[in-house]
Amino acid sequence: MRYLIILLILLSQISWAQKQEKVLFVGNSFTFYWNLPSQLEKMVLEQNIVWDVNQSTAGGATLRDHWKGNKDLKTKEILSETTYDKVIFQDHSTYPVKYIDTTEYYFLKFKKLLNSQTKIYLYATWHYPNFPVEGLIINDSKQIETNLRTISNKYEDIEIIPVGRAFDLFSSRYPDIKLLTDDKKHPSHNGTYLAACVFYASLTGKSSKGLNRRYEDKDSNGKKIYYSIVEEIAAPKLQAVADEIVFSER
Repeated sequence: MRYLIILLILLSQISWAQKQEKVLFVGNSFTFYWNLPSQLEKMVLEQNIVWDVNQSTAGGATLRDHWKGNKDLKTKEILSETTYDKVIFQDHSTYPVKYIDTTEYYFLKFKKLLNSQTKIYLYATWHYPNFPVEGLIINDSKQIETNLRTISNKYEDIEIIPVGRAFDLFSSRYPDIKLLTDDKKHPSHNGTYLAACVFYASLTGKSSKGLNRRYEDKDSNGKKIYYSIVEEIAAPKLQAVADEIVFSER
């Protein structure tokens, strides 16, 4: 019996290790606000899936900045030296509307660095008040996603993560629960949690309903830190909208 227990433990550990994947977020503050990559890592861990989720980000960064190494970014080197199972690219929020050709140009440069087995995602962000696009009236996030789909439709196995559309739907239903910070641009804790739920549902194919509403860990000194906390009344609403957006397309 003792050896059987040991064998079962070993098999469990092997199964656990087989589920490990390396994931990289490439983006800017729309990615790193409220620890989006870490929240996703915690969410999948609830399903006993171990992902090593990392990020290469800098405030205001474009894919061009990532490629050229501006803002002390090392994204090109990171992708050249490490094989990732999943890579999520997020360009500056205005580029898919203003400069979609530039987005595509640098995205394709990065794509050439990736292993053929790497799953690639384009992060469709959200429209916000005073969206800085001269000569255009942008009232929702549709144009951002639509333009990114002109890229994904040209190449196989590139998936759009429709976070902006989830923001639009949630805000229309629950206008009192704010998804943006006081600058009316960056995601609040609720906004990042919604984005994380959309990523979770998109990347795992699992419902985000019932996920924890707070995520914690310990710092290098062993002290408790919180990645994010959303209110009990908000969490199920955020999860439901994320699922609706993701699974209505499948």
